Amino acid sequence: MSELDPNYPVMEIAISLVAYAPLASGHERVIEGDIAAVRKPNEGIGREEAKHYMWMRVEGLEESEFAKLTDYIVDSTSNIIYDKRRYCIPLEKLYEADPEFDIDLALEEDHIYQPFLVVDYDDRTFEFLLEDGHLPFQVSGLIYDKVIGDYL
Repeated sequence: MSELDPNYPVMEIAISLVAYAPLASGHERVIEGDIAAVRKPNEGIGREEAKHYMWMRVEGLEESEFAKLTDYIVDSTSNIIYDKRRYCIPLEKLYEADPEFDIDLALEEDHIYQPFLVVDYDDRTFEFLLEDGHLPFQVSGLIYDKVIGDYL
């Protein structure tokens, strides 16, 4: 995690915790770690969002660059989408950034694991930890671009 940088916005991203087998055509579907959503900071998330996506706050890009994090991978010659998401945060890389992150628990299908949220399991509310001193993650070296084959 980083110090807050006033030059870049803090954004929230949803990372997929489920994977689906590729289609018969070979086109990829969502896999673990894919960035599924990007939004401006909010108070929390809903119960259904918490089941399939892990939410976290990140910084280090311009707002227009954040918008690209949900792009598809498109074949340049046929213009056909062949991968659901271009950008991802490999769960192993997230563990390197935060050794308290539990990959096995994150992938456990019947368990809601939101390590970067305050979770009230009785009320089913999920609120971000930023106000409790948990700073956003720095994008650099954390988000992987599947087209380039390297980290941002």
